[in-house]
Amino acid sequence: MPQALITVLIALVGAGLAVQAAANARLGAVLQVPIASALWNFLLGTAALALLLASGLFGRPSFGDAAAAPWWAWIGGLLGALFVTTSILAVPRVGTVATFGAIICGQFIGAVLIDTRGWLGVEPIPLTLSRVVGVGLLIAGVILIQHK
Repeated sequence: MPQALITVLIALVGAGLAVQAAANARLGAVLQVPIASALWNFLLGTAALALLLASGLFGRPSFGDAAAAPWWAWIGGLLGALFVTTSILAVPRVGTVATFGAIICGQFIGAVLIDTRGWLGVEPIPLTLSRVVGVGLLIAGVILIQHK
């Protein structure tokens, strides 16, 4: 698959995350308990993933090798729950753009640290001036988005 097509697909998924956050926030307001919306999000997602896994479309997992994974490889679901719950709580208070601006800014800062330090099994990538300026512009963007 060409890199440009992959990039467009990733951007569409990113747009879907904004829809997900707004939909989850609305459901949380209707249910009057934001955590109930987060639970519904994960129940529906779990059902969809179970169906995909059962289909064999993406292959079969090797659960026998699961113990070989480092401890930090298992925290993705916990971080996903934190992301969804935080989004549900933040969107009604600061809006979708400010919420995702801050999320993306945090993602870039975390990604730069992971890349620069070679953490989590990632091949180290040197910190460059363009990366520092890029993250700085993201931070400035988040500040501007919240300015009234």
